[in-house]
Amino acid sequence: MRLFRLFVMLLFIPCVFIKAQQKISFDEALKSAYQNNIDLQKQSARIQTAESVLGESSRLPNPVFTYTREDLNSGSTNYKEWIASGSIPLNFLWNRWSNVESKEKSLEAQKLLYEAHKLNVSAQVRESYFAFNKYSELSGRLNNTLTRLTELAESAKHRLNEGDISEYELQRILIEVNKIKATASEIELLKTKFENNLKLLTGYDSSEKIITESVELNTDLDFSEEELVTNALKNRNDLKALKTLIESENLFLSHNQMKIIPDISLSAGYKKQTDDLKGTVFQINFEVPLFNRNQNAIQQSEIEVNLLEKDAAFLNNKIKTEVSETYKSYVLNKSLYNARNDIKMDNIFNTAAYSYEQGEISLVEFIDGINAFIDGSILSSELEINLHKNYSRLEKAVGISLTNFEK
Repeated sequence: MRLFRLFVMLLFIPCVFIKAQQKISFDEALKSAYQNNIDLQKQSARIQTAESVLGESSRLPNPVFTYTREDLNSGSTNYKEWIASGSIPLNFLWNRWSNVESKEKSLEAQKLLYEAHKLNVSAQVRESYFAFNKYSELSGRLNNTLTRLTELAESAKHRLNEGDISEYELQRILIEVNKIKATASEIELLKTKFENNLKLLTGYDSSEKIITESVELNTDLDFSEEELVTNALKNRNDLKALKTLIESENLFLSHNQMKIIPDISLSAGYKKQTDDLKGTVFQINFEVPLFNRNQNAIQQSEIEVNLLEKDAAFLNNKIKTEVSETYKSYVLNKSLYNARNDIKMDNIFNTAAYSYEQGEISLVEFIDGINAFIDGSILSSELEINLHKNYSRLEKAVGISLTNFEK
């Protein structure tokens, strides 16, 4: 029995390890974000609400059934009368269509906003995914360097005991080891930050450990700044949604203006009296619009249209600024990123470490090599992260997909 329990535990331990370190591809992260992101869920709920409002606006009004009866008597004289009738408001015949069209436009706007949110989520996932991936690689590189330097420090202690190096030289090596430890800790914190961001965006549990795959991003652009601005004004779904909301509110304004016509209802029924008089009865009711002519609703719709038009004008200018600023930032980061392609970081460290061990270079030259390797590695990784970030933000600013991912 004990052997069986041990066997079960041994089977369970690898399962726990696999669950604790889940490897996710970019496509899996993006799919999970689309399914679990709270902003998309909220916008999806707004779409459902708009669909419900549209359904309500298209329904016909309920008819009203009325039954009245009179039983009167005076001494030996009895008099009876009853009327059964049904009535229906008539205003829906001319009010209904403008209201339905307004709600259809409102629903269309909510769907466009969903697509805008979706593109924003995609850009945020890309930014966090790539940053987490690159900081993970950088953290591993620094930890490997730290391991190698720790070994050199141990070797330096033996050399000190043998009189080959001075106490000063050993202390300088130990200081560099501690500096790299501090730097590695800072990189680890950045790695954790972007890991947590990615979990929040994708809906993964905060206690779950995730790892990413290396993904190459095509960051080349075939568009000029002017072309990007033109495409943004044409393709941004939030701008499209705002224009659609203006159409919706204008239709709703027309609906409210139609409601100046007073409420009119038509009744038809059947009447029967004691003296055997019977037959059909008709009645028409309508308001006299002396005081309330729906002024408040009309004014509110006019104010709303005016505000939406101002929002659209502001967003139009904001989009131009966003695209222009993001494009310039992208061009700058692309130039800096391309300039570092010829630098081989690993060669710097390996050459410096080997040469120092062989006594071919001084301590000062060795420390200079270490610092060049650490600074260069961090700079190289952050240039790539910033390039990915600016490309993603440019895509979000333009409102169309510019990215192709290749493994």
